[in-house]
Amino acid sequence: MFENHDLVTERASQLIDLTDDVLDVVERSAVKNGMALVYSPHTTCAVVINERESGFLDDFADFLDELAPEKGRYYRHDDLAIRSEGLDDDDLHPNGWSHLRSGMLASASQTIPVVDGQLMLGRWQRIFFCELDRSRPRKVFIQVVGE
Repeated sequence: MFENHDLVTERASQLIDLTDDVLDVVERSAVKNGMALVYSPHTTCAVVINERESGFLDDFADFLDELAPEKGRYYRHDDLAIRSEGLDDDDLHPNGWSHLRSGMLASASQTIPVVDGQLMLGRWQRIFFCELDRSRPRKVFIQVVGE
């Protein structure tokens, strides 16, 4: 089973909990044993598994901002005097910081086992879509495969 889920993010470092959406797709798929893939087709987004706890959510946003701040640092990606690739976008927005964040996380997707029709997440694990740029329309693909 394959589904596209459209969403609109509000801000950088926003974590949107997709767990219930994924559980629903797994249930409707009728797959008893297999895998659920959660994938973001965007360069400046990530799919992460972690705990849904307000302290973590705020700490995660602060940590990303410390490692790759939006302002106050020079990014070659944003310097149009030297950048020569990926310039066909009419709405070119300086977002070198969000590309660095994505590169650090390196998680455009997560794959979770499905056993006996159940998504095998740990007790506190949740699946999050992470916006690493600015508010934008986004897509998340959820695919469940197996028997």
